[in-house]
Amino acid sequence: MTGAVARRYARALFPLAKQEGSLEPTATQLAQLAAIAADESTGPVLRTPVLSAPRRAELVQMLGRELHVSELVMRFLRVLAAHNRLSQLIGIAAHFQHLLDAERGRVRITIRSARPLEAPQQQQLVATFATLTGKDVLPTAVVDSELLGGVVVEVAGKVYDGSVRNQLERLAKELTSLSSSL
Repeated sequence: MTGAVARRYARALFPLAKQEGSLEPTATQLAQLAAIAADESTGPVLRTPVLSAPRRAELVQMLGRELHVSELVMRFLRVLAAHNRLSQLIGIAAHFQHLLDAERGRVRITIRSARPLEAPQQQQLVATFATLTGKDVLPTAVVDSELLGGVVVEVAGKVYDGSVRNQLERLAKELTSLSSSL
């Protein structure tokens, strides 16, 4: 249910930001708010259901001032506070970014590898996925020490596993099925 609520709020905000011509700044401000909501020290305050409506209103006023958010985002925060939905900021920011990426013809990919990739390797992966998706690719490279080698790419909910571990597992299955047929 949490995802549905966040998606609904993001979809409500998106056309308003588009009409204002402030999609990118709104996404940036939502990302800042999501970072505060995800922080161990400040997140629990935003997520607590026991905070009274006036206190939530004060909290969003203070956040808006400190972060210098736009009037649109400030109004949005007030709505979230009034409906006790500040706990949804992380999901709202993620869904808003997804909508923005779709609007701009972009897709975000995560490239996990055992060691940092060389620039030409990453560029080749980005080009491959740009061709595959037909969109501009925004990569995030992550070093995953649990991988033996190869890469695992996550894009639009799909995982492309080119890791050595996956290749070894496939080989083991093939050998098992081959030995059972003998």
